[in-house]
Amino acid sequence: MISKEAENLLFEIIEHESDGNHWAERFEAADHREDTILRGCFKELKDNQLVDTKWADNIPYIITVLKDGYLYQQHKEEQERAERELTMSEFEKKLADLLERANSLSKPNRMKTDSQGKEQNLQANIWMDDVQTFYSTYLQSHPLSSRIDTLLFQRKFDELVAALTSISKDEAFIDKMNGVEKVEVPKYQAKTLPEYDVFISHANKDKEDLIEELYQSLQKLGISIFYDKESLEWGDNWKEQILNGTKKAEFAIIVISENFFDREWTERELSEFLNRQNRNGQKLILPIVHNITMQQLQEKYPNVADIQAIDSSKYNCDQIALLFAKQLIKRLKAN
Repeated sequence: MISKEAENLLFEIIEHESDGNHWAERFEAADHREDTILRGCFKELKDNQLVDTKWADNIPYIITVLKDGYLYQQHKEEQERAERELTMSEFEKKLADLLERANSLSKPNRMKTDSQGKEQNLQANIWMDDVQTFYSTYLQSHPLSSRIDTLLFQRKFDELVAALTSISKDEAFIDKMNGVEKVEVPKYQAKTLPEYDVFISHANKDKEDLIEELYQSLQKLGISIFYDKESLEWGDNWKEQILNGTKKAEFAIIVISENFFDREWTERELSEFLNRQNRNGQKLILPIVHNITMQQLQEKYPNVADIQAIDSSKYNCDQIALLFAKQLIKRLKAN
């Protein structure tokens, strides 16, 4: 691991690899404090074998990014992409995928007449068909709906990209698609209470070890709980019910263990709650680490690691229930 300052410097070095004057100008403009930090970061990158630097007149004049430097940048970009995707709704993921694919289908390539150009044209047509599906599923109520319908009929690739780019910046519509519509509540109207005080998100393998007991402890305090074993009834569409539960709970207790890692529905639930918390800005996620270390949490879910968690080995279930009750009382008082 390297410091955040050294990491930023590495990315700056890679960004300005072809700019021979960048570092001479950078050091010339630096004050004493910045100069000291820069030299320390260059040393840190060299010690970690990420870059090799040759100095002349006290300025780096040859900077070579080593293999591990490029791999470090690639790893961080993949990590950031994964974090962004984790907090994105299905609507946002599909929109981002369409825009990313559009960027790879550049106009010069689509205008080629050779086999590569024909393949690009085929991919562009497939892309527009996918936009048609996306439009039919999500965009009927958007103000640009009629324009997009016309552009799809005319098969106008570049104009469709521009329209989708505009929609990707329409925060109000994205909130609406994610079920986060902001509605003004008149002063005389009582605020609607959430259906559940808490949603327990967990891996099934942890039920007997922890979750059943935690559920019983919460229930003894009269807390309203969405717990799949008790909340799902015979004949329910379980996927739909769980997603509804993630939208109707005041808090989410997320029990994160090795059993939680890489499971489709635990990560889907986590994604839904992260998306809600990031958009609403209100405390929602209450993480519990179970039989894992904080370092494992940091490595697997760095965006969750920034949220204060408790360790199941340090509290029994009754204590955890009381801690939750305090959070719920604070919320009720604030409202």
